[in-house]
Amino acid sequence: MTKMLTTYEDFLERVETLGFMSLSPLLPGLLSLSGETPENIWHTGLDTDPWRWKDRAAEEKRLAYGCILGGHKGFISQRMYSIFYAAFHPLLSMPERWASGTVNQRTWQLWQLFEEKGTLNISQVRQTLGVGRKQGASAVDNAIQQLQHEFYITLDGNDRKISAQGKFYGWLVNRYRRVMEWAPAGWLDNSMDWSTAEARELILVEGVVMSDGITRQDLAKKLFSRLTTD
Repeated sequence: MTKMLTTYEDFLERVETLGFMSLSPLLPGLLSLSGETPENIWHTGLDTDPWRWKDRAAEEKRLAYGCILGGHKGFISQRMYSIFYAAFHPLLSMPERWASGTVNQRTWQLWQLFEEKGTLNISQVRQTLGVGRKQGASAVDNAIQQLQHEFYITLDGNDRKISAQGKFYGWLVNRYRRVMEWAPAGWLDNSMDWSTAEARELILVEGVVMSDGITRQDLAKKLFSRLTTD
């Protein structure tokens, strides 16, 4: 039985050893942050709060975090990042995919926005695209998830929302950045070393080895069932 995680540094070390970890349980036997931490240290607002670790790890670029485990929320270490990129990033460019009709308009618009701006929080995205929480937000959220899933953008930390009067208000909102700008030096150096199939196989091997009783088939279904074919 592994030791429960109670500090940020322990968490970083565990993910760096494993290669990747989900935020919440994806499969019985596959380690997750919520499953590896005591329940009573969550949502305290302290440095020992795992809810804060996820955003801190991304902002400090110690781990990648977002909807990056087959579209599920989780963490990836430097050792495995280029492998996940090779496994999930489409072979065709986004303009080629748009021209062939394999991405929807909202995803195309959002990709163009990040190509222009580089870094945006979700509040800025909604304002720029002219959508609100009750109208159009769902399509934007789905597009944000897809661009993370396909390693175009990644979580970069949090921002405070700013009113028209220049004052901070409300809850913190997620900030996203283009992967090519977020990734530290060396994280993507080997991404061309594997074919898509080879990278997926490496992920499955790592996942089965670090898990308790998970089959290759179950893990493949969980991670790769949402993949596009372009």
